[in-house]
Amino acid sequence: MTVTKLDTTKPSIEELQNLIDNPPSTSRIIDFTPALSDYILENLNKVNRPVKAAKIRLYAEDMTNKNWGLTGDTIKFGKDGLLKDGQNRLAACVRSGVNFRSHVVFGIDPILFARIDIGKTRNGADTLAIKGVPYAGHTSALVRWHIILNSDDPSNRGPSYTNEQIAAAYDTLDPDKVIDSVKAASEVSRTTHNPVGPLAAIHMILSEISSLKADAFYKEWSTGVSKKSRAPTRYLQDRLTELATIQHGRIHETVRNALIIKAWNAYYSGRSMTKREMNFNVGDVFPSIKGK
Repeated sequence: MTVTKLDTTKPSIEELQNLIDNPPSTSRIIDFTPALSDYILENLNKVNRPVKAAKIRLYAEDMTNKNWGLTGDTIKFGKDGLLKDGQNRLAACVRSGVNFRSHVVFGIDPILFARIDIGKTRNGADTLAIKGVPYAGHTSALVRWHIILNSDDPSNRGPSYTNEQIAAAYDTLDPDKVIDSVKAASEVSRTTHNPVGPLAAIHMILSEISSLKADAFYKEWSTGVSKKSRAPTRYLQDRLTELATIQHGRIHETVRNALIIKAWNAYYSGRSMTKREMNFNVGDVFPSIKGK
């Protein structure tokens, strides 16, 4: 029986860079050393999804215990010269200090990369992280809620948006304002334990009306400090806390969003609130945003 020798190489950094710059039409089987893996992670991994520490640990254990073999899974490099898939395996190689062998594909179009493993491992947050977007997880949620809250029916949480739709919608937004809204929402979340995504989307919409008032509204909400005894932010948080207690920590997203907008409407108008006003049930007419 004739045994065909595997097409394996142990390329130097220069040889690997040549394959990246001049991508072959077929995959290559490469033995990755810890040194080569470390070089790739440090120099060719500028925009990628967040690493998964648990996977790195498990992969490193398998490599150390010689339970790692050649499969059809690939390490991928893009036409832009950057790593597109495989950072957890490369990090495990560095951690374990053990070589590993893998098929490698070169010349992947970065524009198409959002579709790789769609529905399996990548989501909108991963896609934004690959684009180099800061706070990718929170930003993905912001984008989703920004779409919903600007739709004809803000009470309808809508379908599951594709990675491409999230990325395209993000590209229509001002990235600096996105960061500002994520930071403002994160401050509120830190003290009130409400989710960042919808809070950030609402902050961004309110900022289009008045950035100063939106910032002040969120600041007052996050600190709980207000000169008014019947401050909208105080009634808002009291009601959200009450609902969370009754419903074992779960608040319907539409209800939370509606209550925030009700509080904003009073705050924007410069008036106090009554406890009775701070009510909303699923199926009620969703409040319009004052000033929009």
